[in-house]
Amino acid sequence: MPDDIVVTRTVDAPAERVWDLVGDPARIGAVSPECHRVDWLGGASGPAPGARFKGHNRKGLLRWSTTGTVVEYAPQREISWDVDLMGQSVARWGFRLTPEGGRTRVEQFWQDRRSPLANVVGRARAWDVPAANRRGMEETLDAIRRRAEQG
Repeated sequence: MPDDIVVTRTVDAPAERVWDLVGDPARIGAVSPECHRVDWLGGASGPAPGARFKGHNRKGLLRWSTTGTVVEYAPQREISWDVDLMGQSVARWGFRLTPEGGRTRVEQFWQDRRSPLANVVGRARAWDVPAANRRGMEETLDAIRRRAEQG
């Protein structure tokens, strides 16, 4: 399945420093405008393929939780996880890092994994459209860039 949305930033910091911000979903709350906390599930204590976590999200007055499952984990290169809401597949989220000298190109990607019916219903709500996800991803990557460049 192709990436539905990809947002890219070049960060004036090495990949190791950027990975410290994106390589563990439990740290995303520090840079995300939506996900504010992650709790590992089933005895997991960090990212690895198959590790599950509960993501606590908020947007305005809305609050909801999702379940994530790490599907790709290649330290300092890529992490991705599938997200389910109430047992239904929703999306795949992830980050890819490409070192460029002392700088790092960071891609955040989102793939829509909703069923056709859920997709139609979701797109009818103003807060649940790809454009809103893109804005959130841009905010996230800008926050990552600021933090990584501050050292």
